[in-house]
Amino acid sequence: MAVIDLFLYFILYSFLGWCCESVYCSVIQRKWVNRGFLNGPFCPVYGFGALLVLFLLRDVRHSFPALFLSGMVVTSVLEYITSVILEKLFHMHWWDYSHMRFNLNGRVCLLNSCEFGLLSVVVVMYIHPAVVRMTGRIPELGRVLLAVFLFLLLAADTIVTVRGLLIMKGKLDDLTARMAELRLKTEEGREKLRLAFAERTDALKEDIDGRAE
Repeated sequence: MAVIDLFLYFILYSFLGWCCESVYCSVIQRKWVNRGFLNGPFCPVYGFGALLVLFLLRDVRHSFPALFLSGMVVTSVLEYITSVILEKLFHMHWWDYSHMRFNLNGRVCLLNSCEFGLLSVVVVMYIHPAVVRMTGRIPELGRVLLAVFLFLLLAADTIVTVRGLLIMKGKLDDLTARMAELRLKTEEGREKLRLAFAERTDALKEDIDGRAE
């Protein structure tokens, strides 16, 4: 049952992370923004981040300063690695902090790291104990069926999303190739025009010199 419970925690925190991220960005941009990597209401990076914080920081879960600083480090490392992986796989940027102070390659920044550190404290000290009690009230068979349903839903969403991104990536690669070809033709045309102009100028100069003589 431990694996089932872990998966349910992962899904729950992925959903809560999606809610926080989407609402936060929507308020800033004054329009609805779906900040999830997937089409559905899940941000898996928040699910993985929550599980990492819960299990790596168990020894400091009663110390606010240690939990805050450790949560900053763990979540920032995860965010940086996730950014690199997504960029390598799909050649896209899901977030860019280059415009913010104290950022590292635009992948992480001090402000977000502090926010994640604070979220780590809230999750470990307040939210997760309530989540454990809530899931403990669900019968064993109910947790299994719920986990299977959510797994199938997440798997289908992942397949559809990745397929769409790969198709988009193929179109972008094709567009990039066409732009490069057009740029090459433009440069070749510009060079031919320059040579023709130079030849015409030389001929005109020779004609003028001949008339002068």
